Amino acid sequence: MEPGRRFESPIPGRFPFLLSNFLAGDIQTGIMPLTSIDLLLGERWRSGQVGIVLAFGSLVLLLFQPLAGHLADRVVSKRAFFFLLCASFAAGCLLLSGHPSLPRALLSQLFLGAAQGGMMPVLGAVAMGLAGADGFPRLTGWAQGAGHAGSVFGAASVFLIALHGSFFEIFVFYALSSLLAGLVLFGVPGKAIDFRRAREEERGVEPLPVLRIVSLPFFLFLLVLLFFFVANTAMLPLAGDKLSGIALSEPPARVMAFLVLVTQALMIPFSLLAPALFRRVGSGGLLLSLGLLLLALRGGLLSEAHSVAGILAGQFLDGTIMGLFSVLLPVLVAEYARGSGRFNLLQGLAGALISAGGSLSQLLSGLCLDALGVDRTLLVLAGVALGGSLLAVVASRSGILDLSRPRR
Repeated sequence: MEPGRRFESPIPGRFPFLLSNFLAGDIQTGIMPLTSIDLLLGERWRSGQVGIVLAFGSLVLLLFQPLAGHLADRVVSKRAFFFLLCASFAAGCLLLSGHPSLPRALLSQLFLGAAQGGMMPVLGAVAMGLAGADGFPRLTGWAQGAGHAGSVFGAASVFLIALHGSFFEIFVFYALSSLLAGLVLFGVPGKAIDFRRAREEERGVEPLPVLRIVSLPFFLFLLVLLFFFVANTAMLPLAGDKLSGIALSEPPARVMAFLVLVTQALMIPFSLLAPALFRRVGSGGLLLSLGLLLLALRGGLLSEAHSVAGILAGQFLDGTIMGLFSVLLPVLVAEYARGSGRFNLLQGLAGALISAGGSLSQLLSGLCLDALGVDRTLLVLAGVALGGSLLAVVASRSGILDLSRPRR
């Protein structure tokens, strides 16, 4: 395999690449919860209709991510592919603006789900193509830091727009930011994105068959991811629900924007510190276990929180965990995919498990809320995280979870 270019050497187009990550983070973090709030409170839809729309969007996202990863491995022009995804996201936002009908809302979720399913695999492919395996962890850390900074900017913008505007202005803001993200990536020189390096392919060797790389270690890695996101995804809206009960005078959109802003701001430094931490610890399995253990602690803290300070303490843990995980996951996938030529496909498969975990998390919390209430539901999610942590420890100590280059 061609040696990866070191990050310390100049990387052409690094600034537009990071700016594109900033804008991608800006548009993606809040779109789903704001869609839910708009349809429920702004359009006065029944909760069943809103559930159908969001479930359809989640299904599109789940199914499209492996396909997008496969396309990212094969499409030479990563910049043009990314622009098409950004245009799809903008179209989905514009369809939601105004007073959407059910068919229009479903069409918007088709565009949004396809766009969100493809953006991260394509940006990961660009990062690998620019920096190579040696520079990928550090460039990914910077890219994730830029993405989280974009999420802070997006949440702050939504908060300010909500003070004087409506959901129409919010969705138009997201659409314009998406188109700008796609245009900015063209500032990266196309020749600097090495096609073979972008998919972790050994020069002169055909990509491995998919069934050769999805083996027991990678399957266990995906299972740990599933545990993590089943436990994690529903915690933010549950924290928002508790905070809304405390700050009764604040509109729900502002409460969610505030929580997203706090969490994403905390993710920035931890994303930048993550590559150095990985080099010191060396074991991806132990880091996954630690993240799940912290997630269980977060669930317990939120369950017992009855003040703004208590909820913010839970969000501090969220920022720490997700800042590390946002870098750890693509780095582990890259390590496993090395030489296979299937890096972006594996990114897509991991993304699909993340989406499945998120859907199961919402389903589990919805079933538990009526019977147990918010606090006990948070404890159930904490228990799921604890179970995932134990699985990661056992698999890591036995050597099964160690991701290594697949054998030919």
